[in-house]
Amino acid sequence: MAGILSLAAQTRAGSGSRAAFKLRKNGQIPGIVYGHKEANVAVAVSAEELDRAIRVHHARVLDLQIDGKKETVLIRELQWDAFGRHMMHVDFARVSESDRVRVSIPVELRNAPKVTGGGVLDQPLHNLHVECSPTKIPEAIRIDITNLTLGSPIHVKELTVPEGVKVLESPEAVVVQLKLPGIEPVAATAVPAEPGAGPEVIKKEKKVEEEEEK
Repeated sequence: MAGILSLAAQTRAGSGSRAAFKLRKNGQIPGIVYGHKEANVAVAVSAEELDRAIRVHHARVLDLQIDGKKETVLIRELQWDAFGRHMMHVDFARVSESDRVRVSIPVELRNAPKVTGGGVLDQPLHNLHVECSPTKIPEAIRIDITNLTLGSPIHVKELTVPEGVKVLESPEAVVVQLKLPGIEPVAATAVPAEPGAGPEVIKKEKKVEEEEEK
């Protein structure tokens, strides 16, 4: 599983809001590692290093170095404060290359239509839900709309996605189109998901929540 970003982590003994506050004050984020029928491990990671991994490297999967032991994990859930400025807690789910995970991937449009025919650009789907190996998660699904024309939308079934990646939206769902002003846009077909759910490990084990820390 080469090419996965490495992040140092330390086991932690303390629990509760007071211990979590102390960690954050020292520039660390409390977290939990779970899954694969192994014991849950309470950890702490550098807030700065985790933020860099997510914002700069767009990491979804990490090699956690926990007191010298490597754990390959998916960033399952990341909780922020009420203002969305500071990370409060992170959940890491153990994964292997043979696992299948479900994640949301952004759709990026490239270039501009050569001929619009008076139409305006409409993008019903800005993100796609996909299922793939945790080591093959695309950074984005990129679509060249140079040849997009009025009356010929681009559907999910017409997208080119990496090998091993399955799009979970309806194949007939419109991703992007040109439409005449005043015409109602096509509604995107939503993929059912649990409220607040992040990337999902298929058939993953449920962790013991640490609600007192969040």
